[in-house]
Amino acid sequence: MKSKAAIDTTAVNQQKRISLRWKWTIGAAVAIFLTYTIFSTILFITFQQIMIDNEQQAVRNVVFNLTERFGQNFYDLTEEVVEETLDQQELYLTPEMPIMEEMQNQRSTPLRSTQGNIIIRVFDPGEELLYETTPSNIAFETQQNMMIRTIPEGPHGEALSAVTPIYSFLNNELIGYVQVINTLSSYHQLFRSVLGAILLTGVIALLFSGVIGYIIAISFLQPIRRLTEAMHIIEKDPESQERIDVGDGNDELTELANAYNAMLDRMQRNIEQQKQFVEDVSHELRTPVAVVEGHMKLLNRWGKDDPTVLDESLTASLQEIERMKSLVQEMLDLSRAEQVEIHYKNERTAIRDIINQTFNNFKLVHPDFVFIMDDDLNKNVYVNIYRNHLEQILIILLDNAVKYSTDKKEVHLSVSENGQDVQIAIQDYGEGMTQEDTVKIFNRFYRVDKARSRHRGGNGLGLSIAKQLIEGYNGKIWAESVLDHGSIFRIELPELAESKEDSASNLN
Repeated sequence: MKSKAAIDTTAVNQQKRISLRWKWTIGAAVAIFLTYTIFSTILFITFQQIMIDNEQQAVRNVVFNLTERFGQNFYDLTEEVVEETLDQQELYLTPEMPIMEEMQNQRSTPLRSTQGNIIIRVFDPGEELLYETTPSNIAFETQQNMMIRTIPEGPHGEALSAVTPIYSFLNNELIGYVQVINTLSSYHQLFRSVLGAILLTGVIALLFSGVIGYIIAISFLQPIRRLTEAMHIIEKDPESQERIDVGDGNDELTELANAYNAMLDRMQRNIEQQKQFVEDVSHELRTPVAVVEGHMKLLNRWGKDDPTVLDESLTASLQEIERMKSLVQEMLDLSRAEQVEIHYKNERTAIRDIINQTFNNFKLVHPDFVFIMDDDLNKNVYVNIYRNHLEQILIILLDNAVKYSTDKKEVHLSVSENGQDVQIAIQDYGEGMTQEDTVKIFNRFYRVDKARSRHRGGNGLGLSIAKQLIEGYNGKIWAESVLDHGSIFRIELPELAESKEDSASNLN
């Protein structure tokens, strides 16, 4: 019985346990959302970089045009010259010179009207402000060459500032400076719109991925839930016939359900066999124990003084003890037969030698029987079976053929190849069996006629041992019988590849 502390710990663990359904739901939602977030981030950063590049190109184009126009003056720039130039000259905007709001406008535009995103400031050689399209407190620093840099103090946040010296085309003298500022207002507006759309879509994607993850978890966990329910039913009633309906699926969960159903079938067969085994052993041992006990009590009362009674009781007791020894030995043989896959998986035996040896031994031991052997093998054939186990199987089958023969005391033994297998057949002409008996004859302690079988000295374990051994070596054994006309027991064992190699070398 579990202690109270162990029960409390189990209850606490169950309370802390998170359902696998929710783990899968959260995992699937996180995976889908992370995938969406990564791709959205990559696209957003790429789009942002493209917009910045376009804005920088717009600034560069404006600076180029202003430099071209102001450079046509011979003397230093003055306020009057700048205003006149801005009033008379035009800045041609084409698709190759995109400014966020004007990039779609392909008509010529007066330079002074480029206010909005673009602020133009003109300075004389002494760095004194001559003109600006829009008042601005953005700092000005002279540069030897045109340079575009990002400044944080724009009216809408970050802005672009380009400063370039202006040299006269006529005398190559410095006549002033031009500063072009792109406030990036359209860029920031579009940036906020896109970011808001991505965040909103991200929330929707998170909810959608959660729903999808939950549906996937429910779908995947359906067989596992049925498996758990079946386990609980079997836990309460080990003999229940509850099984998992695997449906038409062909995946790992279906394979798991099939394996579970097969395990339950085998477990219940083992339970039934165990119950039958205990009942049969109890029944088999009860009689000899009762017989020995009765004779011992008889001797204890008065029989020990009577030589005849003493001799009869001792003889009967010894016979029953021999029966019990035989039963115990067969039970041990059956237990060992269940472990052949572990201890004898690499054994290799030439089948003809064992068959000939066993055949000759039975001819010698039973001279009143006619034994006939048909050997259709024309080469050495090897099978994966321990030599003593094959001999034990043949002895069991030949001994049954002798014991259950009636008037026609004749036994046929044959061996041949059947495709990739070697087949051995043992036929008698005795009592035979019904179709039902041919199926049950390999069960433990099963006898066709218990009274007559016990009279012949059997415990009903021989064929069970033979079946367990054969199946342990990946072979098959079955019976064919007609009532009152005899039976045929057939064995098939896989032929080893060495047999084919030996045959090929003999032909060469």
